[in-house]
Amino acid sequence: MMQEAQPHPTRPMIDGVTRMPMLKLLSLVACQTVALALILGVSGVLEGGLSFVHTLLVPPLVTYVLIVAQPGLPGSRPLRVLGAYVVAGIFGIGLSILPFPGTVLGVVAGAIVLFLFYILGVFHAPAFAVPFAAIMAGYALSDAPKAFGILMIYTVLVIGLALATNRLLDYRSYPEKWW
Repeated sequence: MMQEAQPHPTRPMIDGVTRMPMLKLLSLVACQTVALALILGVSGVLEGGLSFVHTLLVPPLVTYVLIVAQPGLPGSRPLRVLGAYVVAGIFGIGLSILPFPGTVLGVVAGAIVLFLFYILGVFHAPAFAVPFAAIMAGYALSDAPKAFGILMIYTVLVIGLALATNRLLDYRSYPEKWW
């Protein structure tokens, strides 16, 4: 009796997704480049003597790329992204003003933020970096509200740009759901 050959367990999986046509890919990269320039331009305007502005820019930049690349993910839905950044901003920036070692603050902020992400249903991985960026910046109490406001501006900006990019390219429907 002949048995069917079993696939070798170490063979790589073949991805069934087809590659994007070159013209569409170039359009995507062009849109993302324009969006990046807008985000960096806004960051330059917001800087105004605040040295910490650019520290908070990295997580939202990653969010923009993620939303454009994977708009169908539950963590890419606009209100979930906004909720994740609100939670991460409040606890990350809030805890960063405390006079404890960065490692202790990072562990505490990380645990609180992860717990709240899961319990509130707003898990968004790039936002998880906010507490660590905030702790590295080490805010003064007087700068914390400004830092939170700037983070929210970045968040709304990248959600809006991701929405515009997906609509402009007319190849993805974003958002499929808002929550």
